[in-house]
Amino acid sequence: MNTINGTMLGLAIAMGGWACSAQETTIPFRQLERDAQLSVRLTVSDNETASSLSSSSLSPGVFAAARSAAGFVRVPPVTIPRTLSSKFFLFNGLHLGMASFDVAMTQRCIASHTCREGNPLMPSSLAGKLGVNFALVGSSAFASYRMKKHRNNLWWISPATGVAAHSVGAATGIAHQ
Repeated sequence: MNTINGTMLGLAIAMGGWACSAQETTIPFRQLERDAQLSVRLTVSDNETASSLSSSSLSPGVFAAARSAAGFVRVPPVTIPRTLSSKFFLFNGLHLGMASFDVAMTQRCIASHTCREGNPLMPSSLAGKLGVNFALVGSSAFASYRMKKHRNNLWWISPATGVAAHSVGAATGIAHQ
């Protein structure tokens, strides 16, 4: 490294250190209070007043802003529904459990030579079947999560379909033992 590059690197490091120490300085609030003109304004159309706004005219989950005595607008906190709820874990956990149970019953039935795999695309080994099923359960859980996050009421269809399909496969494996 030559002298110019070393000097530039040293200056960059020193300036970075000065910038960090400058961020920790206090702001003189007395001067801010004297010089600043803070104002809050609520804009309402001509045909509506602030008191005529009601939560029933707004979309669900949105509340009307309330005026305080000082003229400031108070906005209540927005409640966001939980995406990862107990129902989400119940449906997707049941899907995962039924997929594992289906693979176990199918492998047991195949080992006793009383049945064969009905899906021609499914691998014949236990690890292959588990890998494919876990990938399908994972993609179903991801699709379910995205739908529930975007407040789609049909988020449960993907894991419920998987539970039904794996229940049929597990029941077939149990019936052919």
